[in-house]
Amino acid sequence: DRKDCTVVDVPSDCIGYITGARRATLGAMEEEWGVLMFFMSKSADKGRGRGGGSEKLIIFGPERGRRGAELKVMSGVEAKNPGYFTKGLREKTTGTRGFDTDRLLFKDDELSYSLGKQGSTRKKLEGAAGAILEYVGHVAFIAGNLKERTRCKEFLSWLLAQRRGSVTIPDVSSRDDATEIHIPDNCKGWVTGNRGSELRRMEADTGTYMFMALDDRGDERLIIFSHHPGSKGSEKGRAAAERLVNELIQEKLRDDGRGRDSRSPSRRRDRSDSRRGRRRSPSRRRRSPSRRRGDSRRRRDSRSRSRR
Repeated sequence: DRKDCTVVDVPSDCIGYITGARRATLGAMEEEWGVLMFFMSKSADKGRGRGGGSEKLIIFGPERGRRGAELKVMSGVEAKNPGYFTKGLREKTTGTRGFDTDRLLFKDDELSYSLGKQGSTRKKLEGAAGAILEYVGHVAFIAGNLKERTRCKEFLSWLLAQRRGSVTIPDVSSRDDATEIHIPDNCKGWVTGNRGSELRRMEADTGTYMFMALDDRGDERLIIFSHHPGSKGSEKGRAAAERLVNELIQEKLRDDGRGRDSRSPSRRRDRSDSRRGRRRSPSRRRRSPSRRRGDSRRRRDSRSRSRR
């Protein structure tokens, strides 16, 4: 009946995985979400769950932290025992303005694309939306208030749409979570980087979500999304990302204006260093053994004539 407590049923064969060596995994979740977690078993619980039993994991803390930790545990259990939490689940969308949880179902290819390398894409969307986003099997759980949940679902839909081609977002002027930047055509490749590498770097540095999108006229521009607006001197948020993008644009324009190689100085140095490394050092001339023997005979003959 407590309002500061959440109980998760964990099957016995997953307890060690969830706890971690010397409680490392539980400790990491406690630190991340600001909660207190421990197992509490009762005799009545024995025999439940796969593998012959289960134990109850108790989570104490604020509602948002408890839900984040609970979903993290559910994701871990589902990875070890597929279907334990998600069997029979359907998509769910609530209209609750306050804190609640929505669900989306993924296909196999959608899950891997939305997860990213070591969960980088999921974390990016979660941070930019300001919501809790966790994947439990093929189900995406989205927790937060109505605005956060709606924003996170929009980000996910745009992400998946990028697999099929360009995304069209007609107008973002009425949004309070978007910054629009029009990039000169000769700077687009420099700002986005190879396969979007520069965008991914700036996203990671500033906690934002950004991509090139078409407007209602079919013109392409860069949109930076994040619930955090940032400030002039901050390292996180949309303002920080906008500053990094403008720095790249100015760098490209300066290089083009000087008529120099558009690569950054560090890249040019790396290339010149590699070229120098490939040059062969002047080799010493080595005379053949027969030539050396002929030279020694001539020296002996000259010494014998001088003695005479």
